[in-house]
Amino acid sequence: MITNPDGSRSAAYGGLTTCGSVWVCPVCAGKIATRRADDLATVMRAVDDAAGSAFMLTLTMRHDRGDRLGLSREDRSRRAELEDRAAMRDVAEANGWDVDERAAEAEEIELADIRTREGVWDVLGYAWSAVTSGSVWTKDAESFGGLLGWARAVEATWSEHNGWHLHIHVLLCFAEQVSADLVAASIGARMFGRWRRALERKGYSASEEHGWDLRRAQLGDGDLADYFVKMAHEVTSGHRKESKRARGGWTPMQLLGEAVDTYEVNALARWWEWERSSEGRRQLTWSTGRRDLRAFAGLGKEATDEEIAEEDQEADVRLGLTADGWDWLRRTQREPELLTVAERYGLDGARHWLHRHGLTWTEATPSPGPPPEIIQPYGWRTDARAVLPRARS
Repeated sequence: MITNPDGSRSAAYGGLTTCGSVWVCPVCAGKIATRRADDLATVMRAVDDAAGSAFMLTLTMRHDRGDRLGLSREDRSRRAELEDRAAMRDVAEANGWDVDERAAEAEEIELADIRTREGVWDVLGYAWSAVTSGSVWTKDAESFGGLLGWARAVEATWSEHNGWHLHIHVLLCFAEQVSADLVAASIGARMFGRWRRALERKGYSASEEHGWDLRRAQLGDGDLADYFVKMAHEVTSGHRKESKRARGGWTPMQLLGEAVDTYEVNALARWWEWERSSEGRRQLTWSTGRRDLRAFAGLGKEATDEEIAEEDQEADVRLGLTADGWDWLRRTQREPELLTVAERYGLDGARHWLHRHGLTWTEATPSPGPPPEIIQPYGWRTDARAVLPRARS
């Protein structure tokens, strides 16, 4: 547990096996989102210190209930392999080299079949690549205040009426103070134009009125760092009895909660589709090369999702739980409750909670139990003579 500068406490579990999935694991997702929020906040501060400006661009696409979510990781890998082989054949044919026509035809059929199964996520990735590549993009980046770089996050929801809805949030950072109107009328409009044309090549579309939005970003006030803070709060607060029917659709973690709570066939099918399609995709990507935004902010090499998930928080003080104790917490789904107690009432409160539930713990420096003024506000019954036993093993 850590005591923050403002006197509040932060509690977390450590020493656990992690999966590193930002898409399907609430524990890892919350931890990763918190780190991403810190990195983005560092970028925002660096831009502000350099007297620059930042904007949030949101790009979306039309969709309907029948749209697939996206290809599996295996299909995406195979598609890339077949596309590379097709490009190599084009070079061979241009140079008059021999090509195995029968093998080429079989691969073209396989590639066409994979492409027919592409979903909105695959189209989104294609469209974003079209936005940020080519000579037109290079010219845009050099104009309008000098683009320092960008960071892009993918957000997904699902609704009964419209099915899967994916859109992207992009933090655009400039070296100079630029007005929102100028950015929207210039680089923003041009990015949306390339976005819409790319979607149309894939049979999708975007509305001029609702397909994009650009606004000035300020740290802690609707910027991309704030988005990740809210995401971390959502996935780490999933145990609370809040309505899962969010306005505008269900988030993936809300879908998971529905599937776990109901075991309803459609809920499980939606979640399995999400698991299959999200595997191996990146939630947050950064510009690189001359416009390396992380380098500009002094962040250095980006840690992978798996590396972040494996990190244990540096704690001021710790309690050690036995394997049996952790197993009980998992089976009864009381892990969030123990963290809440620790953050509100410190380790003394956590010790009393563990003792009350018959669980054992270890610690480096045993200490007496919590006084009545700590216990009573939480609703526990005790008296002035009650003390906790020393650490047990």
